[in-house]
Amino acid sequence: MKRFLVKTLGCKANFSDGQAIEAGLLRNGLSPAASELDADVIIVNSCTVTDEADRQSQKLLRDLAAKNPGARVIYTGCGAEVNPEQALRIPGISAVIGNQDKGRAADLISAHLVQERSVDPVILGSVSGYGELLSRHPMDREWPLAEEGAIESPVLPRESPSFRTRAFLKIQEGCDSFCTYCIIPYGRGPARSLGIETVLARVNSLIEAGIKEVVLTGTNIGEYGVDHSGKPLIDDLLEEILTRTRLERLRVGSLDPTEISERMLALMEDHAAFCPHFHVSLQHTESRILRLMKRKYSRDGVEAFFGRVAGMTRKPFIGMDVITGFPGETDADFANMEDLLGALDWNRIHVFPFSERKGTPATRLPGAVPVSVRKERAKRLQALSLERMTRKHAGARDSSLRSVLLEGPVKGPESGRSWISGYSPDYQRVLVPVKPEERDALRNRLVDVKLNRWVVDRASGEVSWIAELQNEQGAAWKKQQ
Repeated sequence: MKRFLVKTLGCKANFSDGQAIEAGLLRNGLSPAASELDADVIIVNSCTVTDEADRQSQKLLRDLAAKNPGARVIYTGCGAEVNPEQALRIPGISAVIGNQDKGRAADLISAHLVQERSVDPVILGSVSGYGELLSRHPMDREWPLAEEGAIESPVLPRESPSFRTRAFLKIQEGCDSFCTYCIIPYGRGPARSLGIETVLARVNSLIEAGIKEVVLTGTNIGEYGVDHSGKPLIDDLLEEILTRTRLERLRVGSLDPTEISERMLALMEDHAAFCPHFHVSLQHTESRILRLMKRKYSRDGVEAFFGRVAGMTRKPFIGMDVITGFPGETDADFANMEDLLGALDWNRIHVFPFSERKGTPATRLPGAVPVSVRKERAKRLQALSLERMTRKHAGARDSSLRSVLLEGPVKGPESGRSWISGYSPDYQRVLVPVKPEERDALRNRLVDVKLNRWVVDRASGEVSWIAELQNEQGAAWKKQQ
């Protein structure tokens, strides 16, 4: 039996793709490899959002090919789609599969494995005409419709190395925004959405497989449904899932601040299954920089979003992506952003010093910010984020958390103990010490926990609760064994 290994880099949509490829390979009779040394085929699911991400993806392929020269190493994802000719030149590569054919990647890989190995790398699927394209603009390519080219729900067995208690369900593919720093529309094409009934069927299939939490993801889920109706349908989809399925927990992926509507907030207030948690693709707060980025909102839109959230009874966890040192960002621009962020009510910032991506308009903008300045500004916002998270933990009034979904074993703050981690509905991370033999049985369970203290991981900027199972939850779990 052939053994496979899937290595994914990048965004949640890419992780959803990677899990779905793995599910397809399992259906085709392949088995997961214990390590890269044990694999007959290794799939690198690449990211190309920045030049650095592109380099990391290609380096991972080279390293894996060097470790296991007998394996067929296949390159897929956005890096393969944006520049397949370059991908074919990576040392050690066996084949390339573009994003256009990702929906049938498992079948293409399975067929490739039964063929005699070629000396030269090959392109699998229908993208062999890339070299003849006069333009690399995504609209010039034959992109499949969402329903035709969609990858199925990633329903993985528990023994799979990529099994997750939180399932990332891709509801939408592609983007029409063309932000000046972003190459992804070229890697994933124009916006295409699954139909609402298709999404509901996939949610139900995940529920039947034992999944308790689904995270809706995509390239730009704020554009969900625009290709069907001419307007976003993300609120309609959320309401349909919340009212027509028995899903226990629903999260929504990254959204722009203006895409989080009053109706969405009302759904969150009215439905306990809708986890109070937003990940906001903020990128910046200042209108001039947002215009240079070609974002669709201004500083007023940012402040209006926080004004809408301020009146909620179920206070959501708000995480945000922010870029420092974008071309043209002055000391005054950064200071204004830092001051505004200090005044707004949020939980965590994921900070990225601007990183160029070849082929994007941002590389041609004047006013380049030195890399050292980008990094220094990023450190200041990272410090602000850590201070905010520790202050919120220190000021917590509750000594317990309900409905924590335990996900899997992790390394805890004390190396001599076994730990399992999980998240509450409002995205508070919890570490629970357990007996080693109990970890697998506790995985994918919703439990109540008693909070003891909190710890800081300064490398990741994450703050976690140290907790223990509540007595009644422990007794209920024992009774089920």
